[in-house]
This record gives sequence, C-alpha cells and structure tokens, in this order.
Amino acid sequence: MLATAYVCRPAGLAPSGDKVVGAVGCIVVFPGLERIDSTGIVQWEYKPKENDPALSILVYYVEPSTLNIHPIYKERVAFNQSSWSLELKMQLKDGGLYRLRRQEEEKSGKWIRLEVLEPLAKPELSWNSSMVGSTIEVVCKVAAGKVDSYRWEKDQKPLADSGRYHFSRNHSVLHILNATHGDLGHYTCKVTNEVSENETSWKLTISDSSVVVANGVIAGVAVITAVLLLVRVDGDLYSE
Repeated sequence: MLATAYVCRPAGLAPSGDKVVGAVGCIVVFPGLERIDSTGIVQWEYKPKENDPALSILVYYVEPSTLNIHPIYKERVAFNQSSWSLELKMQLKDGGLYRLRRQEEEKSGKWIRLEVLEPLAKPELSWNSSMVGSTIEVVCKVAAGKVDSYRWEKDQKPLADSGRYHFSRNHSVLHILNATHGDLGHYTCKVTNEVSENETSWKLTISDSSVVVANGVIAGVAVITAVLLLVRVDGDLYSE
C-alpha cells in the first residue's frame, strides 16, 4: 500500500495521488507514524523497485535515543525524533520506494513511491529563415530535463495550429507559413514538466532580401535580431 508525502519545501509541490514527484536539489518530507512508541527500534528503508531488496537508510533506537544513518545518506537526510518523519535532499538516483517500519514488524509500514526529475534548463531557439514568403521553422530545444509540454506565444498571446502556424515534433517546432511582415514580433517557447517550467523569447525581423539568416541560435531570455543585409555597390557585394 502506498502513502503520500510532501515535497519540495518551501515551494510546496503537492503530492500526486499515490506518487510523489520532486525535483533534484529539493527536499521531500516523508511522514512519520501516527503512534510513536517510547521504546523499540524503527528504521527507514529504500528500494529502487518493488522486487529489489531493501536498504536501511537509518535505524533509530528509541531508548536510549540513538540514531545510525547509512554513510551514503549522512549529508542528505534529517530525522525528526518527535514524529519519526524523514527529510531527504533529492538526487536523480533517489527515485524508488520508501517506508518507515518498526524493526520487529517485517511487513509493516506503507511504501511511498518517489520520482525525481531534473528541473528544465532554459530552452534554445534556432531558425532557418527570416525572408518574406518563406516557411520559417523555429526549433525549441532543452538541454537538461524531460519536457512534458511545449507552448508557443507571439507578443504574449498563445499560438494555435491555423493557416498561418503549424506545429510538429510534439509542438517543439513552430512553422510560420508563407511569412509576411505581419509576422514580425516576439515569439516565446514555454516548456513545463511536473517540477519546473522555463521559457525563451526571440524577436523575429522579416527581410525582403533574397539572402536570409540560417541557423541562428538564441539562448536564455535575451532578444536577438539577426538580419544579414547584402548591398550591391558598383557591381560588388558587401555585408553590414
């Protein structure tokens, strides 16, 4: 049977059903028992999967109040001797099952399932064109963290599939069809998962030139306008 826990203090991410989802670097608080004994031995256990053997995170001797913590957890856990709750600063490898039990009751204690995710890095945007009449393809990539959803905005207004815009690759790619000067503006890619969200914006400038910028890249929230102008002077080309 699975219990619930509170995760990511003080951010207060709520438990999701019988599973707790937390972010790397956050603190998850596993609840103690309803009834606290004045004698005996209790321990917190962990196992990666249902059929794996359990590892003792810590053993607490109620009398004379002695606590033994496994060496790999010494710097990352805190045990509340009044409630027997456990605080864990999460690493990516901590996903699995946790429980508190009295040592003499081998099958007692409710298992708590923990999933640990990486917070999302800021997206990077790359594009293939900025020319009138072209199909502009803007790709949104995230270097760290698993993205659950992508959302796009133009000038802070949501974009949807239409005759002007099309999305592909799970909405990570925006296609601006038959670009016109009306497509000028600030475009934002917003990414989310269960523990974090992030975004990057980019200002699109449309060029009438037959030469277009290729493979532009923008990172973070900086706004960069990339336009290459080629001017013919006395039969020669020069750029500025």
